Amino acid sequence: MGNMGVMRNRAILIFAILLATVCMAADTVLVWPKTGEPSLQFKVGKLRQMNSYSGQTDYVADTTVTNLGQKAIPFASFYVYLFDKNHNRIGEGYLELSNVAPGQQAKVALTAHAMGSVASMDIEAQHVGSDEPKKVPMLIATVPAGASVKVDGQDAGVTPAKLELLPGKHTVEFAKEGYAAGSAPVEVTPGALPGTVNFEMEPLVQDTVVLRDGKVVLGDVTSVTMTSVSLRVGGKIRRFNRNDVARVVFVERKVVKRPVKRK
Repeated sequence: MGNMGVMRNRAILIFAILLATVCMAADTVLVWPKTGEPSLQFKVGKLRQMNSYSGQTDYVADTTVTNLGQKAIPFASFYVYLFDKNHNRIGEGYLELSNVAPGQQAKVALTAHAMGSVASMDIEAQHVGSDEPKKVPMLIATVPAGASVKVDGQDAGVTPAKLELLPGKHTVEFAKEGYAAGSAPVEVTPGALPGTVNFEMEPLVQDTVVLRDGKVVLGDVTSVTMTSVSLRVGGKIRRFNRNDVARVVFVERKVVKRPVKRK
C-alpha cells in the first residue's frame, strides 16, 4: 500500500507538471488594433514551457502574423499580456516582426513568462513603424523676411518658416509685395540633417497693380484718381476702373538731382 501511495503521488505530480506545460494548448487569435478595422492578426500557438524558477515559468510559442491591411509593415513590436481564469494579469511576453507586405504572413516567436496558469492573452503595440520616410526639418528664410511661401504649390506660411519636408525633390516659391516673385529647387535626401534655404528677393523696378480677379499688371503708374488707375505698360497707357483694382504697390523711385545750369 505504501508503494502504491507513493506511485499515486508521483502520478499526480507528473500530471500537474504536464498540465502546466500544455496550458493554453489551443491556438489563440488576437488582432491589432482592437477597435476599427484590424491591420494585423496574431495566431499564437500553444505555450511551451522552457524553464521554471521561484514560481515563475518561462514560455515560448510559435506565432503566425498576417498583415490584413493595405500597407507594408517594415517593423513592429508588441507586448503580450497573460491572464489567469479570473482575468488577473499574471505575466507578459514580447514579439516583433519586420517586412510584412499586405496579405503576407510571417512566422515569429513569442517569448513570455508568468506566475500561475495562463488562461487568456491580450496584445498591445509597443512600436509600429510606418512605411512613410522620415521628414527632414528645414528652415525657409528670405531677405527681407515676411514673404509668403509655397512648397510644391501648397501654401506653407510666411518666412522665416520652419517646415518638415519628405525626402525627394521640391519646388519652393516666394512672393512679397514690392519684390519679384521667385522659386528655388530643393532636394532632400533620406536621413539628411536639418537644413536652411535662403533666398534673397529682388525689389521690383516697376509698380504693381493687383486686380480683384487676381491678375497682376506691372508698369509705371502715371495717375491714380477716384475713378481710374493709369499705368504705362510697354510704352502704352492702360487705364483700369478703380473698382476693378484691389491694390497698387509703388516701387521706390530714386530722385536724380540734376545740376543747375548757370547762365
